[in-house]
Amino acid sequence: MSYDLKLMVKVASLYYKEGLTQEDISKKLKVSKYQVNRILKRAVSTGIVQINIIDPTSGVSNLEDRLEKRFGLKRAIVVQNSGLSEVELKSKLGQAAADYLLEIIKDGDILGVAWGTTINEVIDHLPPRINKKVEVVQITGGIHQLSVNLNCHDIARRLASRFGVEPHLLYAPAIVDSEKSRELFLNESAIKGTTHFFSRISIALVGIGALYPQIISTLIKTGHISEADLKSLKKNGAVGDVFSHFFDIGGRVSDSSLKGRLIAMPVQSLLKVPYSIGVAGGRLKSDAIYGALKGNFVNILVTDSKVAELLLKKN
Repeated sequence: MSYDLKLMVKVASLYYKEGLTQEDISKKLKVSKYQVNRILKRAVSTGIVQINIIDPTSGVSNLEDRLEKRFGLKRAIVVQNSGLSEVELKSKLGQAAADYLLEIIKDGDILGVAWGTTINEVIDHLPPRINKKVEVVQITGGIHQLSVNLNCHDIARRLASRFGVEPHLLYAPAIVDSEKSRELFLNESAIKGTTHFFSRISIALVGIGALYPQIISTLIKTGHISEADLKSLKKNGAVGDVFSHFFDIGGRVSDSSLKGRLIAMPVQSLLKVPYSIGVAGGRLKSDAIYGALKGNFVNILVTDSKVAELLLKKN
């Protein structure tokens, strides 16, 4: 069936420009709805109507592809950051990481979790009940001076509650005074009951910490690190940490005064985790995120578009 060119243009204009329904056009032009539908299809096939699909996420998708290739990541997830506040950014990162976790988690997984404000956001964006049979393990010692929602034990408990299970907690500080103290803690049966899971973790959910003035102040006030430890870390070029393992911008673990004093999942175990998800964003963390990628501490990265661009510019 052929249609008059003017009729085709008229029908297409009413539908695509003026937003009339096919039924409205049928009544207005006194043609059947069947004819209107056929005319619209014909207008597209002949090129009178050309449909261009603009993908607003194409820039983000390109950044994700480039990050994956540049750093050998299993997955990069980039959220658009067009002037977001710190609170807004952490919320978006938390949502993106929560969505990804729900994509990959399956029965039998052992989920290791650290602490931090961004990890807190991930948990807040998970549904209240997830129907998967998993184990939840705290992979770094506690920092008791932190607020309840950021305390390592509380974060592990809240994550475990989403799966209706009890977490395997690590009843020890993240950093102790000496290697001898560390050995004493690690020989405790309650702690052994948790640390034996470290080599079996299939998904690790971690934040990436950065050493900059505001954060340094918090770490010292909460007793996480001392002034002497901070001086040692700076001397050894530390830029950030993944659950208390500090590293330089090249991804090398810092040989500082903290050596032999950490109670956390070993780096060697982290490097073997099938899905180690690092969630971090904001320009101030770009060096720390870069170091974490260079050290292969994470193989999945959830970050923002501004940081992604900075990472890709680094040598």
